[in-house]
Amino acid sequence: MPVLTEMQKSTAIDTIMGYDLVRDAAISQDGRDLSLAIIVNDAASEEYARQLGDNFVRLVKTFGPEESPNKEIGAGIYNYLIGIYTPTEKTIAQGAKARFATRISW
Repeated sequence: MPVLTEMQKSTAIDTIMGYDLVRDAAISQDGRDLSLAIIVNDAASEEYARQLGDNFVRLVKTFGPEESPNKEIGAGIYNYLIGIYTPTEKTIAQGAKARFATRISW
């Protein structure tokens, strides 16, 4: 099972940190399961939070060992759990994408 390198993780994190309202981001891996977390300002809407989550998965796929996404995120080798939260840990959006799925289920 390919492990995401620290370089691949930091490149995806550094890129998502450049988006508006993003305050922090993290990636953790447990075998095939990747957990992606984004902390955003309270001003972020659920729709914007979902877009950030979608973009974060695309970044991880682009910089990692999986096939790069196109219009759809596409199937891959990892299961993703995505959470977007406020600094006070309120959940704005939460989604998941199984490795065989082509998009995130919110």
